[in-house]
Order: sequence, then C-alpha cells, then structure tokens
Amino acid sequence: MICPVLSRCAEQLEDTVVLLIVDTDVDTDVDTDVDTHSCSQRRSVLLTRRISDLSSMQSSATVCFLLLIFPVNAHVVENFETCMQYFYNGHVPEWTPNDHVHICQMFNNRYHFATLYDTTNRIPVYSAYVVEKSGKSSKPDWMVEPQLVNKKFEKEMMREDSLIYKHPTLNLDEIGKTQATDDDYKQLTDGYSRGHLNPNSHHAGDAAKATQTLTNIVPQKQKLNQGMWKDHEDTLKGWAKNYSVYVLVGAIPSKGNGIKTKRVNIPDYMWVAHCYYNKTSQSYESGGATAKNVENKIYNCTLSQLQAFLAKHNQVAAGQLFHNDCYVEQAAGASAAAGNPCDI
Repeated sequence: MICPVLSRCAEQLEDTVVLLIVDTDVDTDVDTDVDTHSCSQRRSVLLTRRISDLSSMQSSATVCFLLLIFPVNAHVVENFETCMQYFYNGHVPEWTPNDHVHICQMFNNRYHFATLYDTTNRIPVYSAYVVEKSGKSSKPDWMVEPQLVNKKFEKEMMREDSLIYKHPTLNLDEIGKTQATDDDYKQLTDGYSRGHLNPNSHHAGDAAKATQTLTNIVPQKQKLNQGMWKDHEDTLKGWAKNYSVYVLVGAIPSKGNGIKTKRVNIPDYMWVAHCYYNKTSQSYESGGATAKNVENKIYNCTLSQLQAFLAKHNQVAAGQLFHNDCYVEQAAGASAAAGNPCDI
C-alpha cells in the first residue's frame, strides 16, 4: 500500500511524475518536495519532480521504485484515497468488474461521501457514507460530475449549464456519454422516481446538498422509494443519534432494462449494509438488506448473507463489505439460518 502522502502530493502537482523509493540506498543529493515517511515499516522517500526535470534525476542502481504518472484529479480518483473516512476503518470492498470509476463526491470545496460509478449503465454501483444528524437544507438543482467528462475539469459537482458555461465547446451529448443527465430522469413513466443511494435525509447543510448529484441516484420504483426503503433509511437515521453509523448502499443493474432510450439502466435489486460500534454494549452492530425494484418490501439479513447474495449476482470480487470488526456477530447467525433471507 502506498503511503497516504502520495495522494496529498497528487492533489498539489499537475503533470507530475511520482516515485516511491522503497530502498534505503537513495541518492540523497536529489531534491525532494516532501519529507521522508514510514510506510509498512519500511523507509520510503517520496520524490516528486516535474516531467521536464526527469533527465536530471539520479538514484542508486539498487533502488526499487514504483512509477506513477498522475493527471492529478482529487475528485475522480484511483481508489478513494482522498475520501477513506467514509469507509469504516479504511476498508474499501473489492468489486467486479474493476473498471468502475471511483468518485470522492465534492461540494463547496469539501468531500461528503464516496461513490463507485458504472459509466456503462450510467448508475452508481454503491455509495459509501456516514449517517449524520439531519436538518433543514434546500435542495439544489441536480448536478453532474465534470471529471467524468474530462479528468482535467473541475473537482466539484455542478449543474450541467454551469459546466457548459465554463467549457463553451461542451454539449449535453458529450456530458451524457459516461453519466446520466437531468433529461434522462425527466417525465419518468411506469412508476419510477429518482432514488438516492445516499439519501439527503441522512445529512444537513452542504452534505445534504451534495447528495443531489446524478451519480448518486438510480431509477427506483416510487412505492419502494417512499415506502419500505424510506422506513429502513429512517431506522439507520435513528441509530445515528447515538452512534457513528457507516453505510454502503448499492444497486444491481438489470440486463438491458432502462429508462427512456435505455441510456440509464433500471436496477433489478437494491441493497444496503451498515456497521457501527455500540458503546453501551461495547460490541459491533451490523446487518444488510435487499429489495426487488418492483415491490415495496425489504429483506433483512446478516452481512455474510448479503455478501452471498451479491456474489451470486457477480457483484463482489473477493473479501468483505466491511472491516473484520463488523463481522464479530455474523458467523453464528449465518450458520444458524435455514436459508438466506436476502437471497430474493
């Protein structure tokens, strides 16, 4: 694992080559832009130099290095390195396929949650966040992700017209190549609505406004969205009054079913997982739930059972949804169950 300083460096430098030197035999005459850090109990020196300066860089022949070329995007990122705080204990679940885009959702110059985004189906795979105390907050117009259009564009989500104003040669068709647009969700039929993965009701202020990005919603049946799914969101919100509740909310795409011209996929299933530490009982509480996107019903289960359901639908590559701590109470419950309630 690369030291955290790597991501900080990448935020600051453009067109920069970053070398992670992991051997101690380093030519110390080379100027460095950052201090020496310890990573995985090994001495590491992070050298950053402009590409134009590469010819002047010298190091020992015994040096082992990792060469990474950064276009420097702090919003669309490599693996959530700038917004790890939304994953309990920094554990990011592995996913398949692995060509999805990692978005650290930024609004008003701050990160608010993380989203793994499917640019083919134009819906999120999941959003990760921590439930906050909610409050009154106005809902801004729906926003898009500039760096899904061009990695050199702005870090912050913004309205489509604002993005086109900043980049006059841009048009809606180009914006919509890799993400949903507001027009995709207008005049929905067959009972569908805009379904948040990370709901604005779990936040306040700018954090609530940040959920109004089209990279955080899917076409969801209105009855489910305003029915049992909302009830489950309210349950998570209730726990957050006393605990820090970490949440993953995702959707499983259908095979070819979409809204309007089928640009945006209509998911077959919705799922949610949570984990928090109960200070009163001094134990971890966790669980999962699934829902069919055609009925107003929630199926509750353990994290292990939810993982089995996701694996069945080729969603999780390996590992766990949460850090090991969250699975303390899972083994007994999973083995004792006659079936998997989440396997719907």
